[in-house]
Amino acid sequence: MELLIEGGLWQPHWLVALQAWRGQGNRWQLLQSRRGGRYPEDEVAPWVACPPDGTLSASALLAAWLDGDEAPLMAKDPSHQILISASCALLTLAKESGLLTLGPVGADLTLGPNDDLADVLGRLLARRLIIPELRESGASPAPGLVLRPLRPEDEADIAHYCADAALARYTLNIPHPYPPEAARDWLAMSGRKAALGLGWTWALSLPEDAGVAPLIGVISLHWNGELAWWVGVPWQNRGLATRAATLVKSFGFERLQLPALTARHMPDNLASARVMGKIGMRYIGRRPGADRQAGELSHWRLDCPLMVAEDVRASLEPLLADPRVVVAIGHGDWTRGREGAPELALFMDDTKSVVGRDADRASGLIVRRHPLSWLAQQGPLAWTHKHGVLLKERGELGLGYLLGLLDPASAGNRPG
Repeated sequence: MELLIEGGLWQPHWLVALQAWRGQGNRWQLLQSRRGGRYPEDEVAPWVACPPDGTLSASALLAAWLDGDEAPLMAKDPSHQILISASCALLTLAKESGLLTLGPVGADLTLGPNDDLADVLGRLLARRLIIPELRESGASPAPGLVLRPLRPEDEADIAHYCADAALARYTLNIPHPYPPEAARDWLAMSGRKAALGLGWTWALSLPEDAGVAPLIGVISLHWNGELAWWVGVPWQNRGLATRAATLVKSFGFERLQLPALTARHMPDNLASARVMGKIGMRYIGRRPGADRQAGELSHWRLDCPLMVAEDVRASLEPLLADPRVVVAIGHGDWTRGREGAPELALFMDDTKSVVGRDADRASGLIVRRHPLSWLAQQGPLAWTHKHGVLLKERGELGLGYLLGLLDPASAGNRPG
């Protein structure tokens, strides 16, 4: 990892944190700007006890990013570089280039003059996701599909497939004509997305006997459970998207414990609709699109299944049938078929009913009833509902509540 620190922001109390950073095998570069960072030869720089590994000019860096060139001294994976700056222009362009950012205003995390640099760096780096390799298991006449992390070397394959008008026509975020630098920028943003805990992206590949197989498509999973994918035109109509989505579905429900998966597509993209149906999603209607999408988009959803014994399921039925119950969430290991006390949170529409009283153990269930207002305010027991399974909801109140508990932007403010 490497820090790019604007000299004018330097604080003496950062020295210990930087020395520890260097001791962990990391680097830091001094970013010289008009705000500071240039010291006369007869004046001792405040960072002399931990000198930088190099220097960069803030104006040269800004010019390189504005021109769309690869900036000097940039790492192969820009998400492993962190810019510390007070310049809104630099922070914006750094984000677009895939870097992480710290600063007083407009950065990924706020770093003020009195803040502990080690603490803020720790919170930023704790958000980084590991992209695991996902493989198909079992015997099959077709080659086993492997979803692997993206590599810088994938740029050429991404540019090749995305330049095809037949692919861009049915995708939401691939422009046509495809700009020459778009693949590099997309790879940088995918790395930044994972580094900020916002989602996972894999390359679809069919490995051969040796070496890393080339990319033939891409599939991603946003932190909120939204799936998106594309497969290169020569590889379409072979079931690869369905197989990839099946692998990611298992990852999302079993390893991430997401409450639901969602996906959307252009209404005339029937191929994507078939994939969504094959992995068990249900069509929930059309909604207005955004950004470059005109008109409406078709939306699909698949809730995490409840894995419990039939007698427990039967005991749930009268509770869920109560018309006062607006949202019901099963939480704890029992919802995933593992050992654990069956716990149920009921959000009640009737404030005069038994709201907020102690748990009762009717039919072996630990039932707690909460006011409906908790869905917006996240009451004192909200953290226990994280990774819960939705059993009933009105509209998307329950899903919105559970996703709020998983939001990377606010996760550090809650226990659990």
